[in-house]
Amino acid sequence: MVRVPTYNSYMNLLNRSLSTKAQIDLYSYQATTGLKSPTYSGYGVNAYNIVNIEAALGVTQNFMENNKVLDTELKAMNTAMQSINDSISDFKSMLNSFGASDTDKMNPDQTGGEITFTDNNEATYLGKTITINGIKYTFADNDDENTNIDLSAIQGDSGTEGYAEKVMELLKDKIDPAGTNKDYIFEENKFSFPLYTINGSSTILSADGVELGDAYAMNQDKASALKDLQNSAFATMLALADSLNTSAGGRYLFGGGNASNAPVNFPFKTLEEFQAYYDGINIKFPDSASAILSNMTFTAEDTGELTISRIEGNNYNISTEKDGGFLNKVAEGGAQSTGDVTFDADKNTITATEYHAFQSIKPGDTLVVGRGGDGSDDLSLIVKSVSEDGKTITFEDVDGHTIPESANGTVTNGAGLTFSTSFPVGAVIEMDGMGNNVAERVQVVSINTDGSLNVTADPNHFNADTVTIPSSSKWSLGTSSYYQGGNVDTERLISSNQSIVMNINAGDSAFEKLFRSLGQIAQGNMVDSRDLSQEFDGLVDSNFASDTISNAINLLQSAIDNSGDLNPTSTSSLNGITAKLSSDYVRLSNNTENLTLASTNLENSVGDLKNTDQTEAVVKALMASNNLQASYSILNNLMNLSLVNYLK
Repeated sequence: MVRVPTYNSYMNLLNRSLSTKAQIDLYSYQATTGLKSPTYSGYGVNAYNIVNIEAALGVTQNFMENNKVLDTELKAMNTAMQSINDSISDFKSMLNSFGASDTDKMNPDQTGGEITFTDNNEATYLGKTITINGIKYTFADNDDENTNIDLSAIQGDSGTEGYAEKVMELLKDKIDPAGTNKDYIFEENKFSFPLYTINGSSTILSADGVELGDAYAMNQDKASALKDLQNSAFATMLALADSLNTSAGGRYLFGGGNASNAPVNFPFKTLEEFQAYYDGINIKFPDSASAILSNMTFTAEDTGELTISRIEGNNYNISTEKDGGFLNKVAEGGAQSTGDVTFDADKNTITATEYHAFQSIKPGDTLVVGRGGDGSDDLSLIVKSVSEDGKTITFEDVDGHTIPESANGTVTNGAGLTFSTSFPVGAVIEMDGMGNNVAERVQVVSINTDGSLNVTADPNHFNADTVTIPSSSKWSLGTSSYYQGGNVDTERLISSNQSIVMNINAGDSAFEKLFRSLGQIAQGNMVDSRDLSQEFDGLVDSNFASDTISNAINLLQSAIDNSGDLNPTSTSSLNGITAKLSSDYVRLSNNTENLTLASTNLENSVGDLKNTDQTEAVVKALMASNNLQASYSILNNLMNLSLVNYLK
């Protein structure tokens, strides 16, 4: 018997139908997408796990995307290092081969210097000078001084044949009376000598009655080999600069955090241009890290009026109107800042009792120590090292730049002491805006305790022995490092618990030593070939070429593997940098593999929780559809059943 439906029974049947319809929708979604539910609430107790796993998957995939950028950068840096290693290896082979040959043939000819006395007139020689190994001898009419070559004994023979030979004999009696110096050869009226022993300012060399041998002659094969070596050194510098200016994705990779500017400034295009700048006599390529990496500028506002005075030859002094000259105070004695300060001449050290008293001072700095008096006992020193605790400074053992015995002792609380830095010794200073009467550049030889500079410069670029630069004009003196990048280390996360520190920049000591070694070889006048008859002061350095080659070999080896340098200031090396970048890339590659595996596992875990069997879902959807059709049919029949129809 069918009962007439009530409202409640109707609603129950309707809700059952709607529930069946919802099942059809769900099974249809599952059949189409393979997912159990379109919302997290549909996963029940697994929803929390799914959210956590998907969050971890998102982090992993973000690392993978970011690591693609780092992968490109490390590949580029490794490629650049491979290029640098290849270039340096080729140059090193050439340098070692050259250094193993007879470098003495590069020196001024040992016997090619010759003076022939040709005039038999006393007036030709009287009053003239000759400087041999730094001792000036004067051809005079008496023997009042030990360095006079007395011509009075042969005055009676003046104007007769043989007078010139007697002049030469007197010269021999003065400089080599025992005849033991095998470098000197006296033959009648000719004197043969090593070229480097005679000073070019000797006036006898330009006398009308004196003939000179060839000023200089180098073995042609050696000269050609040297030229090839210098060309190779310069080409390697260009390649080094190009590799260190490598960029990827708009970032300079060796910029030390300064990614937008090329880190290496190497403005020279040709060897000739380079040698015109670093002539090897007046301006030499810097021989210290502090000099080649120096960035320092002074203007009229800092110094007031400048006075540039010739000392002798190509040596000048630059003094300032304002006290302190070219000094920047970096530390000052005090109970809290330094504590007691001890000077030790034997160890060549200054030690404070307060930690980090000298932390702002760096190896290679030229340090002027003011001792609070009238300046007579102030010290100008070159820093060799600073202890890790910042309490002790050790200085280079350089003549004129060491702690004297008179300074030994302890200054209580550093009373009256000041510590100032200045341009590093060897730094090349650009003289901008000073006009045509001043050399374009000078090179620092030493810093005086009053803050003035002793420098070398091309004397041909000065028109007077003293030049004044007024403070009213716009000028500057400044040094510029080849490295124009930053010094910021960046840490790049490659996973949740791993990172790679990007701390290699073009100013690294290994690269600096490469530039320094190459520059010293490529500079001009590797062999000093000045004509001795020309006016210049100072002896030709006969060992400059061989010493430079030897130093360059040691410095290059130090740059490669930190060996060869007797006093290394850094443990960085080309091999170490290459190993670090290779290690970083291997770590990144291994990490990428791990992230890929982790991503796959996380995706599988999410899939296990979220996915369903689509075939089963289709069957369930069909069954639910049939149930829904039956429900609709019954519901329709009941909808048409009324009391009137029931009573019929």
